[in-house]
Amino acid sequence: MTPVSQPRRRSAAGAALSVALVLLMAPFARADVRTEARRHFRRGMQLIADGSLDEGIEELELAYETLPHPNVLYNIGRAYAEAGRYQDALEYFERYLATDPPDREDVIGFIDAIETRIAAAQPAAAEGGEGEAEPTTTTGGPELPVGAAATDDEIAALEESAAQIAQLAEATQSESLRARAARLQELAQQLRDAGEGRAPAPTGGGATAEGGGEPGDEVLPELELGGEREEDIYAEQVVSASRFAQSPLDAPNATTNITQQDIRLSGLTNIGELLRRVPGADVMTLTPSDVSVSFRGFNQRLSPRTLVLIDGRSVYIDPLGATFWGILPFNVEDVERIEVIRGPASALYGADAFSGIVNILTRPPGEPRTRVVLGGGNAGRVHGHVSTSGSEGAFAYRVAAGYNRQDRFTREVSDERVDHEFTFPESRNIGVNTAHLNASARYRLSREVETYLQGGFSSNQQNFQGTGPLRDFLSQGPYSHLMAGLTSSWGSVRFFWNRVNADAGLPAPVLGGDSLRGEFDWNTYDVEAELAREFHFLVDHNLHIGASYRRKQIDWAYLSDEQFENHGAVFFQDTLTILDKLILVASFRTDFHPLLDKPIFSPRGAVVVRPTAGSAIRASVGTAFRTQTFLESYLQLQNPTPLDGVSVLSLGSEPGAQRLGTPRLDPERILSAELGYRNDESDYFDVEVSAYYNRVTDLVILSQIRPFALSDFGAEDSPAGYDEGVASYPIGTIGFINDPSEFDVVGGEIAARIYPVTGLDIYANYALNQAFVTNSTLPNGQTLREDEERTSTHKLNLGIQYRSPFGLDIALDFHWVSAQDWLEQAFDAEEGVRFQNFPLDAYYLLNARVGQRLFDDQLELGLSVFNLTNNKIRQHPFGQRLEARVLGTVAYSF
Repeated sequence: MTPVSQPRRRSAAGAALSVALVLLMAPFARADVRTEARRHFRRGMQLIADGSLDEGIEELELAYETLPHPNVLYNIGRAYAEAGRYQDALEYFERYLATDPPDREDVIGFIDAIETRIAAAQPAAAEGGEGEAEPTTTTGGPELPVGAAATDDEIAALEESAAQIAQLAEATQSESLRARAARLQELAQQLRDAGEGRAPAPTGGGATAEGGGEPGDEVLPELELGGEREEDIYAEQVVSASRFAQSPLDAPNATTNITQQDIRLSGLTNIGELLRRVPGADVMTLTPSDVSVSFRGFNQRLSPRTLVLIDGRSVYIDPLGATFWGILPFNVEDVERIEVIRGPASALYGADAFSGIVNILTRPPGEPRTRVVLGGGNAGRVHGHVSTSGSEGAFAYRVAAGYNRQDRFTREVSDERVDHEFTFPESRNIGVNTAHLNASARYRLSREVETYLQGGFSSNQQNFQGTGPLRDFLSQGPYSHLMAGLTSSWGSVRFFWNRVNADAGLPAPVLGGDSLRGEFDWNTYDVEAELAREFHFLVDHNLHIGASYRRKQIDWAYLSDEQFENHGAVFFQDTLTILDKLILVASFRTDFHPLLDKPIFSPRGAVVVRPTAGSAIRASVGTAFRTQTFLESYLQLQNPTPLDGVSVLSLGSEPGAQRLGTPRLDPERILSAELGYRNDESDYFDVEVSAYYNRVTDLVILSQIRPFALSDFGAEDSPAGYDEGVASYPIGTIGFINDPSEFDVVGGEIAARIYPVTGLDIYANYALNQAFVTNSTLPNGQTLREDEERTSTHKLNLGIQYRSPFGLDIALDFHWVSAQDWLEQAFDAEEGVRFQNFPLDAYYLLNARVGQRLFDDQLELGLSVFNLTNNKIRQHPFGQRLEARVLGTVAYSF
């Protein structure tokens, strides 16, 4: 195996060229971690089926070493048991049992039966010391030769197995494993006491005399073992597309999985940044904490159109509709994988699943492992993580804590400015500063029923971008959540609670101006019940029917009063599989919103054709929606302007309708059609192609200023007039309206991942997005969006990951997007607030990491660089200029 050397990248162009050359010239051989493991697993199972036991088990052990999976241990144990090598079978079944599998009771039965057969050899060994004994016969294994039960080498191997199981028992604190280790040690001692120098006997086989007669008089019943785990256990799976585990080939949406390997080798610590590699993703980093994410267009500050879930629990801030990645109470080390659904999914998930879904699946409790990570870098950067997990019988747990801090990329107001004051003096340089604790537990009630509980808390300071003409904000305060649920073969019930309590405002307002500082207290309570059944009626069905209820509460100085909302929904999906070649998916959801007169319907239909076992053609059509946030519904705030004593009154849809008679907001809507092809046939490459059409209407935007007329002053319930609270005169009102523009968007994505040599993984994807705008004239006659192109027409991602056999890891990720043109609001001395175009040049971003794994991967040293070329780019006209950030880490696992 020849290590692959990487040339030094001196520029972004050089990096892109090098990656492209490797893509074109590299010979096909092996794959990434998951695919390497799958390759060994498939080969091992075939060798065992062909009768080559030792060679097959060697391949299975390589699969397990590459990427551990409990079912590999089960298959090895089963193969040994069928071959009559019972001591070896016992060891692997014990290791499988330590993972707390759902078939635990069955496996305990296997172990008891195997131990019975091992014990049957002992009487034959004892009589072999007196003289020759008649051979015994079994129906479940080979005949037992005359003589001793084992040689010295075999006894030593048995003692070593007992010692290993004892160590595993101590690591997992398993009493059952301790008992097994003691019995094995006792058996080894009995065999040793039988005498030395006798003829060797196999470690398995043997018989017991059920009636107490002589050995060999009775025949043991045939050993009953469960079936092989023949399913492709290393095949990629997604659960977010249809609410059940399935291959991406069967999913009704375009999907992307970001694996543990991708996360670790990237060196990134912000989940939002990890999404940049996804085809069609629109990712813009505004501050170290604030990363706005959308898919296939329509990104914005405080982006509200992507539904973000953690283990199925929504984490967006309801009053804003945005997700603040930097304050989520977990680290990247806590993540098992990230599933991304590209395209609308309101038919299953309701509002906010407008452009796509990000489902972050955390590491499950139970793995006997403790990990500590410490890191530091420039710009005050600190990264810390500690976690531990384990199990005891049916109970499993995991606890983790972490800390992250780094300075802002840039500051809009320096310390030397005397015309501004600092609202949070000690935090003026903070980009993100957060400490968190999270825990999860699982208890298996039976093979088919499991209950779980998880919670988290974080204490945060973060810098983020506001909306409209308001840009720079800082908030500080705790974030907490709690989730509990029960899952079974019949469905699930789940409850969660999210809470944020924060103190937020402008960090550096004009001297004597309004800082807009205010308290923010938000709670959301969500309960959902779902029936899930697989059955056959003419064809195979996978049916899901559910209902949900969500209560939202917000007490915020920016809103008119404390507000409460109650939301409900019912949903249905049936997946019909016909002869394993054709899959039909029908989905429908109805949502009930307290501010809307009618329920909102979200249908979706999809057809998946499987020409071969490893390829699929997908066609789908559906609708999605987004309803207004608390901010858009209930805002009532005097916005300061650059002119002293002059403000603009911002009103949400509800107070605007009540006080000014303005129209209430309608939901944003999207109609989407998609055609896709995916090929996972080979262990050496994956290819995906998607084409889509989206029609988007009723986007919610800020209106222009509505100036006050003379008749407004002194009128009853009029907002015109001097406001003593902020010592200013409002010159008019500004609110939220539905954009009259209609968007017809066409686009496509092509993605490939190839594996040229062992340990080398190369990915590349390209996305095209073109929007055509009609009816973009406001009621005042102003034409919007003539030149706007907030979504780059072209996006390109290239990356290399190299894992050497001696522990060296190297990763490079290159991202490029074409030019953009943003339509944003800005303060104007004459008009107060007006729309203005802000062009943004094309830009690239290059991230890199190098790491070294030592001592069987227990110790890992890493050095990562975000924005390696330090090109000082902005990813939004109002965003901070991104500088290079370096992070060195030391990680230890035990």
